[in-house]
Amino acid sequence: MMTLIRRFIAIFLLGAVAVTASARPSNPQPNVDYQLLPVQQDAEAGRKVEVIEFFGYFCDHCYALDLPITNWARQHKDNVLFRRVHVKFGDGMAMQQRMFYTLAAMGELTNSMHHKIFRAMQEQRYPFRTDVQVFRWVEENGIDRLKFVEMFNSFYVESLCQQGIGFLDTYKVDGVPMVVVDGRFVTSPAIISEGNKADMNEQEAINGTLKVLDSLVNRTLKERASKR
Repeated sequence: MMTLIRRFIAIFLLGAVAVTASARPSNPQPNVDYQLLPVQQDAEAGRKVEVIEFFGYFCDHCYALDLPITNWARQHKDNVLFRRVHVKFGDGMAMQQRMFYTLAAMGELTNSMHHKIFRAMQEQRYPFRTDVQVFRWVEENGIDRLKFVEMFNSFYVESLCQQGIGFLDTYKVDGVPMVVVDGRFVTSPAIISEGNKADMNEQEAINGTLKVLDSLVNRTLKERASKR
């Protein structure tokens, strides 16, 4: 009888831990659901809360997060200034990063174009490893090739790429996707899954990330309101 009671208690406690882990992102905890940047960065968003997503077209986890976080940003556009930064951890990512900043500089990086690039790389396995491959793809997808090439090779785009590389150290980016809120809070599906020590699938970790973003944005807005 005592053995059965102990077994029941153990099962109950395990269930409580699982419920806590899955529910926690709505009440995020530091060093569990999010981390703090060692040095807070300026967040230039006016009255809105700056949210930066560090990502790469090469990253399948970034692809999984892309539509959910795009929809989240659209729903919160009144309070959130959402930005993307394409990372470059190695030379193999250089063309993808430069393509991203070139399209942005041309005003051609719509959400539709952004998703199309992701699909090309993640589903159709288009490489985007050389400038010729990039030029061919953008032309086939309705972008003026001559204007694109001119911007692609411009000093302005080079400066954007260098700024993006500098952000890796500034924001301590060691993996993607990674999301920074208000220049101080860092979260991601990986942080939430590992921090909660939970056996989450990718969609659950993404849902948790969006809940954490909700909470951190609301926290930032409340802190600002209390200082007025």
